[in-house]
Amino acid sequence: MRLRLTKVDEYQLLTCVQHNLWGSKSARFSQWKPGDLLAVIVEHKLAALGTVEGKPFVRSSPVWDNGAFPHRIKINFTHFVEPEQRTPVLGQVRDVLTGQWGPYYGWGILNQRLLEGADAKFLAEAITAQPNRISQTKRNLDDLLARAKETRCDSPAKKGRRKKTRAWRVSGTRSPRKISTAVVREEPPSTAGESSLHTTAQSELVQLGRLVGCSVWVASNDQSKRHEGRPITEGCLKSLPGMGLSEEATRRISLIDVLWLQHKAPVAAFEIEASTSIYSGLLRMADLLAVTPALNIKIYIVAPKIRRDKVMSELGRPTFRKIGLDDYCRFISTEALGDLVKKAKGIGGHMQPSVLDSIAEALEEEDDQDF
Repeated sequence: MRLRLTKVDEYQLLTCVQHNLWGSKSARFSQWKPGDLLAVIVEHKLAALGTVEGKPFVRSSPVWDNGAFPHRIKINFTHFVEPEQRTPVLGQVRDVLTGQWGPYYGWGILNQRLLEGADAKFLAEAITAQPNRISQTKRNLDDLLARAKETRCDSPAKKGRRKKTRAWRVSGTRSPRKISTAVVREEPPSTAGESSLHTTAQSELVQLGRLVGCSVWVASNDQSKRHEGRPITEGCLKSLPGMGLSEEATRRISLIDVLWLQHKAPVAAFEIEASTSIYSGLLRMADLLAVTPALNIKIYIVAPKIRRDKVMSELGRPTFRKIGLDDYCRFISTEALGDLVKKAKGIGGHMQPSVLDSIAEALEEEDDQDF
């Protein structure tokens, strides 16, 4: 078995499914053979699988909305997984990639390097083990494309808000980024005002979580906090579901500032870093990611805008890169969170947890050669 991996967004994937086509700016398809598999990653999850059909060709007719990509090859997409059922690039999947290409395996995905044998089979089965929605996807392509395009346009990542992050990611065949080994100095204890900012953000996450239909957990060591005269845990879970984890793992996860849960499973985790050391919060997120790699959970660091670069610096630690925390973590500014909560209060009951996508920023960016 021969397989390549690539990464695009949802709109790009659906466009490729619509046209049974893959494209590139460069003539990279000369070694692609009929029957080869192409596995597609969307938002760090295995989303679709296709088979190469025919030989590469050059054509400039419009297909994608962000370039011609004249070097093309036919791909018959045979398996499409709905977003909530996709397998994350964590655990064994990540082990396969790091085993082949090392901790900076992103260059292998970016350049669509060939995988063969048992590793290729494992990745293909990680996709085909999930329910196949390719027929339904093709029937509803117009609606799915419209929704994906709207989400893409609303995303901060598509509004040019991440330009400063380009230097942080391996791009093309350039050398991996350098990681500072200097000790990061612990920051001074928070003042009363900074503590209030932390509590305010926790309270806002509680409010927003309930508005989007989630059960909410507040960190076990923050249960007694109050905001504007009311307990911040009002209406929240009194105990954290076990999730099939060990007692120690559950205890560690219970210290995460805020968790949103649906059907007793966490769907979003938040650490608020108003002023104190970011490292300890990221460790709790790393614990969550390490012990629950199969869960469909999103991870966020919530902090004032001025702390964004500090968050990125901490995520560059080898400890966090090894488990992929830097791939899965998103940044939400306290300013944007406050604005969203104000808007959401008027439309409670008509939102999903994905409303966070409108304010969350990816902490790193790739310079893709395709699309």
